[in-house]
Amino acid sequence: MTTMHATPAGSVSDQWERISRWLRTNIDGVEFSGAPRTDIDAAITATGVAWPDELVEFFGLANGLPDGDHVQLLPRHQLLPLDRVIDERAMELDIWGEFDEDFGAPDPDSAAGSGAGTYHPAFVPFAGLDGYLLVVDTRPGPLHGCVTEFEKVDTDDVGPRWASLSAMLTDLANSFESGAPFDGGWVPSVVDGRLEWEYAPVG
Repeated sequence: MTTMHATPAGSVSDQWERISRWLRTNIDGVEFSGAPRTDIDAAITATGVAWPDELVEFFGLANGLPDGDHVQLLPRHQLLPLDRVIDERAMELDIWGEFDEDFGAPDPDSAAGSGAGTYHPAFVPFAGLDGYLLVVDTRPGPLHGCVTEFEKVDTDDVGPRWASLSAMLTDLANSFESGAPFDGGWVPSVVDGRLEWEYAPVG
């Protein structure tokens, strides 16, 4: 089982520092705030699954969008604060649970990164927009903690995108610093003080 992007796992804090430094240098007034550990622990309890250390660390650095609307950190998703994480997960489980009653519940013994074909209870969303979510897969296995896109139509059919949250942040930091395409072709730029993304497919 492989991921769409081959970037290895690294350090969430190191990559977030690269991203933050680029944002501070290029965009005025950008300030992300992390969540208190007590709030993170409460969210973990609410989801009922154990979060990978990287996800816990990430929310300690960035709990959703910064103040203002001039930074959409990811090209097709907005970062979710902890309350939205809980609400989005509960909503997806409720919606997809109705389909599961007709077509069968997801395999509780499946490994991280394997196709679920539905919203698996082990998925913890951390970013989303218009029914498209980025989730961390907390199922066991070699890809425990991988990042998968969950779509409102095709579920997780595309498969895992990154081996870990730190791998995704590495690609994001590289894109900001070098202008290299992110996630298959999204190129960042700053226009009138706003972070914008333009799609230019690789190859």
